[in-house]
Amino acid sequence: MLEIRRVEAEATEQAWSGLREIGWEGVIDGAPFVVERGIAGDHRFVHGSPPDRRGAPTVDTRAIHHLCASASVLRCTPTEPADPRWWRVVLDSVLFTVALLRGYEALHAGALATPGGVIAITAATGGGKSTLVTELIGRRLSLMADDVLVLEPRGSEAPLAYPAPPLMTVPAAKVAMLSNVACAPETICPIGGERWVAVPVHQDPLPLKALIVLNRRAESKVSLARIERPLAPLLDSLMGFPRTPERQQTRFELASAIAATTGLWRLTGALDTPPSMLADTLLAAEL
Repeated sequence: MLEIRRVEAEATEQAWSGLREIGWEGVIDGAPFVVERGIAGDHRFVHGSPPDRRGAPTVDTRAIHHLCASASVLRCTPTEPADPRWWRVVLDSVLFTVALLRGYEALHAGALATPGGVIAITAATGGGKSTLVTELIGRRLSLMADDVLVLEPRGSEAPLAYPAPPLMTVPAAKVAMLSNVACAPETICPIGGERWVAVPVHQDPLPLKALIVLNRRAESKVSLARIERPLAPLLDSLMGFPRTPERQQTRFELASAIAATTGLWRLTGALDTPPSMLADTLLAAEL
């Protein structure tokens, strides 16, 4: 159970024990996002410019969040509470980081539920993963996760995959592809040329059935081939936080279990291959 509270900046700063090290960092919606580990084992999430010396947001700070050392209470301080985009960061990057801190692992992948288990799709940034996931949802497959799939290791068995929040970030031109879902998607807000939309997800955890590595290359024919040496792409797809020797060992063991229990496939297509053709190839394989 995670308790989420919206609080003022003063309360967030009072809860923060001070910086020990940077956990991980990236860029979300054009602004830096930094996860910091505190002296007392707590964590602070800063989106946009860092706060000033007193811990107060600056003009370019979008939000500051604080997770207590037990990972049970998340304090949120958005600078624009009425803007729903701060919730998008919480429900995506903040929550999957909380899951990782609680001992779960995760794939950087979109995912769909099938009767036989979960099919995850990973690709390089801009590689068309979200568009292919959107196309498959339009074919009446159920969404499991838009961008990050949280996994629970189960020893030598296939890991259990958990549903993400019922949300997706979709290019504006692709929203119409979701018209076939049982509940028509609702646009929450625009994010540049994309739309943040509410999309139903499969409600229950399922075993991971297959991992598809989407690889678009110039002038490539559409093909689907099994990956014979899967450990390297698996380790590349697993989220690498927290970076401790114990968790690195856990991830290697998880990758080994996935390689032994789950089909790994490379789906190749040209840069201009329509997502419908990629979906046809994937569905015809009956993975």
